Amino acid sequence: MSKYIRSEIVDKAFVSLLKNWSEEPADHLTPDAPVSDGSPMTGRDLLELFESQMATRHLDLIARVLRAKNAAFYTIGSAGHEGNAVVGRLTRHTDPAFLHYRSCAFMLERARFIPDIDMIYDTVLSQAASKEDPISNGRHKVWGSAPLWVLPQTSTIASQLPKAVGTAIAIARSKQLGSKLPIPNDSISVCSFGDASTNHSTAIGAFNAARWAAFQKLPVPVLFVCEDNGIGISVRTPTNWVENNYSNWPPLTYFKADGRDLINAYEVTRQAVAHCRTQRSPSSST
Repeated sequence: MSKYIRSEIVDKAFVSLLKNWSEEPADHLTPDAPVSDGSPMTGRDLLELFESQMATRHLDLIARVLRAKNAAFYTIGSAGHEGNAVVGRLTRHTDPAFLHYRSCAFMLERARFIPDIDMIYDTVLSQAASKEDPISNGRHKVWGSAPLWVLPQTSTIASQLPKAVGTAIAIARSKQLGSKLPIPNDSISVCSFGDASTNHSTAIGAFNAARWAAFQKLPVPVLFVCEDNGIGISVRTPTNWVENNYSNWPPLTYFKADGRDLINAYEVTRQAVAHCRTQRSPSSST
């Protein structure tokens, strides 16, 4: 192992932590028991979410291994965004989703709704630009799935946000027009994006359109999911910028979750999804 390869350093440290773990668990729970009193999350939820997060990290690593062999051509991973697994679990697989390019954990969790889909295999096909990639046929590495209602697009400079808002308005409008939807009438539109994207005019326009419509009491069931790691690759993110800005944008309802804490993220995301679905109004979660 090279001491200069960060992924290998992290992997070695994690394995060492597990090997030397000596603490006894606080409680011995059955898989279907709540992780704590009153929690809607079960032990099975927690284990499967963690499994998706670990699979996400391994897909990042295998992308680099394959690239070194000239067998894959895309190595932008999902590190730091593994917490969005809870969004994939708590939304329906019929809720149209427009995803940030680091949303692998979301895809792995959503794929649980349709067991015939092997999202790990499909992701590697996409990394390798294989013509067997079911969503792009090797043209481009992109998240997407027809049966999972993940609409493929390149999430450059927040270009997915206006599409998500338009889809949310279309869901509501179709009911008013009496048009039959291929998804449930109470579906919501979901989009994920990074903290830097919130500063792009494309994102600001999408937020403004959703708020403008909601202010006039028009249904806009869109869930904005900001994966805020505080870095901001294209535009540096000042401390607390996302929360201070988007928690004060009525009628957009803001929910804050800690993506590093699955139990907290699960509960807050559940509230955000429920609010968006029942109130038919835009919600934002970070």
